Amino acid sequence: MIFNQIPISKRVFFFFFVTAWFSSPCVIAAPLEDINLSVETDRVVATIRLSGPVANVRYTPAKKGISLSILLDKINTGLAPIEWLDNEVLKSPPSSLIPAFTVKTNLRNIQPRLIIDFSREAEYTVNMGKDGRSIVVGIKIDKALPKFDGNLPFLPEVQPLPENANDINKQAFVLMQKGRNALAESDNIAAIDTYNKLLLLPPNDYTQDGQEWVGVARERAGQLDKAKLEYELYLKLYTNPEDATRIKARIATLGKKPFKPLSLTKEPVNANKKPTQTLSYGSVSMHYYQGNSKVDTQDNSPELSGNPLSQSTFTAKDQSAILTTVVATQRFISDEYDNRMVFQDTAYSNLLPEQVSKNRLSAAYFELRNRLSDYSARLGRQSSSGGGVMGRFDGASLGFGVTPSVRFNAVMGQLSDYDVGSKPRFYGVNTEIGPATIYAIQQTIDGVSDRKAIGTELRFFKTNMSLFGLLDYDISFHDLNVALLQGTYTPIPERTFNYYLDHRKTPYLSTRNALNGALTTSLTDLLQFMTEEEVRMLAGDRTGTSDLLQFGILEQVTPRWQIGADVRASRFGALPASGIAIIDPNIPDPIPTVTGLLPATDASGNEWAFTPQLIGSNLFSSSDITIFNFSYLFSPLYRGQSMYIYSRANFTEKLSLDGSVQVYRQNFDSGTVMTRVMPTLRVAYQFRQELSFDMDVGLETSHSESGTQVTDTQRKFFSLGFRKDF
Repeated sequence: MIFNQIPISKRVFFFFFVTAWFSSPCVIAAPLEDINLSVETDRVVATIRLSGPVANVRYTPAKKGISLSILLDKINTGLAPIEWLDNEVLKSPPSSLIPAFTVKTNLRNIQPRLIIDFSREAEYTVNMGKDGRSIVVGIKIDKALPKFDGNLPFLPEVQPLPENANDINKQAFVLMQKGRNALAESDNIAAIDTYNKLLLLPPNDYTQDGQEWVGVARERAGQLDKAKLEYELYLKLYTNPEDATRIKARIATLGKKPFKPLSLTKEPVNANKKPTQTLSYGSVSMHYYQGNSKVDTQDNSPELSGNPLSQSTFTAKDQSAILTTVVATQRFISDEYDNRMVFQDTAYSNLLPEQVSKNRLSAAYFELRNRLSDYSARLGRQSSSGGGVMGRFDGASLGFGVTPSVRFNAVMGQLSDYDVGSKPRFYGVNTEIGPATIYAIQQTIDGVSDRKAIGTELRFFKTNMSLFGLLDYDISFHDLNVALLQGTYTPIPERTFNYYLDHRKTPYLSTRNALNGALTTSLTDLLQFMTEEEVRMLAGDRTGTSDLLQFGILEQVTPRWQIGADVRASRFGALPASGIAIIDPNIPDPIPTVTGLLPATDASGNEWAFTPQLIGSNLFSSSDITIFNFSYLFSPLYRGQSMYIYSRANFTEKLSLDGSVQVYRQNFDSGTVMTRVMPTLRVAYQFRQELSFDMDVGLETSHSESGTQVTDTQRKFFSLGFRKDF
């Protein structure tokens, strides 16, 4: 087995970190989890996996560039808020078919975004991933594939598709392209599977070539006996003398002639023995953050006019910390297996006196994936990939493909995104049938049922359309937990519509919600005073309902400019008073029991936001992006207006500059007026290919007038750090 080929020192190192999470507080999260590359026809698909769900994905420039900016919205999962780390960087796995690239996060400003920097200009498309928590970038292969320098072709020459081709020929053409690219990447098992699919089609213009190249794929996979059978079948079916001579030459040199496939490593692969390819990549980064605040308060009450006590100033250093992030992936690839070990950890060392440092182990798992039999297993700390699991967990997930379109999965573990009290445990099963997933999950905490749900996920993707839907129903609470629908529609290449509808419980329905506002962190304590049914009723009273509707459009008006607009409506439902109190006539206020007392809260009413945008690219260099964003907000309690300007440019191959200015003004119906201005600047320098330095500086000022009180706040902040890729 591949895992047994890993050196003992590396296995010990890995399992040391797998056990480390049991003492790691879960407070902060790295947004970038992994980048996977796969080959499809004339492009390489890069799947950028995130640690949480996202929506409303837009990008610029529209078709090609050396720098790509992807704008997105982070979705509330119903768990306690977890802050994503800013300025995180993940490097792409190596590939000789496309330019190398890095993915960087830029989350501090008003519109979260991912920035992809290519080593050279690339053509691309961008879509949401099928799981709702990944971004899929299709990058056009722009490099001629290598040719075998002997008499036998190294890769098939795919015949052009005629204009009036029938559906069978169209399917066969796509499969020939896919098989060719799989051979180019030395993914011989995938090539065998692809050519077999082609040969199952009715006879067509590509059947003969498919018969030859399935034999080549088997030869390169080391399946020499099967390769010979494929070649002999070719000679029986096709009698053209020139073709027969070529196939006989293949049989004569079977297992003897070396070839030079395009692989992820630089070493040639022998046809008789396919060695395991080992890929190691990741990064280490360290940044220092510092912030200083100053607050001036003045009370203009008539009775205090002229009194020096009516004015006060407060200054303090509010942040001094070192943030260290380690990301490491090691893959072990053969014809049969694609296994990996993944480790991601973030340490927040607080240098302020009497302040707590934090550590976040985001991922530490080993994954075994058999590409031939289509089964997989992942063990360790990992993120949910759907199936009703609500967040990151420590445990195991297993899967087995019955057919190319049907797969059974099972998962079990313990949710890790909780800092206080017991962590819920769960087990679940799900079935993937084509674009749909059906799941059932059972979750317990402190020995009682916490969540029992069934649900379905629906994924639909076409060239100009994408859709992701989710329904989650809790059969123990008899209530709908989540109903979500999001997608994009591109009727013409220059115009994209996006939509997002979300109805959910916040936080998601669980018995644990009874602890919100309680004077204990244990359900066991509550059960000493209440029945389980009463605890569940209390949990229901402390679970809110939120609704969100968003619609947007983005239009490419010139090669350099895009215009767009979003309309968003949201609301949060009312919550009743909850909890139990001991009533004593001798005490004016009731004494809360262990359940605590929470007052009733009113519904928020409808909150509206209208956001027009103007996006420019390549305005003053070959890789700059500039965004003008204006927002108008309306709610029953306030009115708000904001202006946000962001620009990013690579002045040289090594030097990049990001700058932004945000101005926000909010008028509350109570009479309070608040204005905030925040300019920021970021400079990054690529010192060497694997080493870069960056610095952020910013200033945030706010002015607030409330009745007779005026408050001015000023905060200066900066960060300085480096990143080392390996």
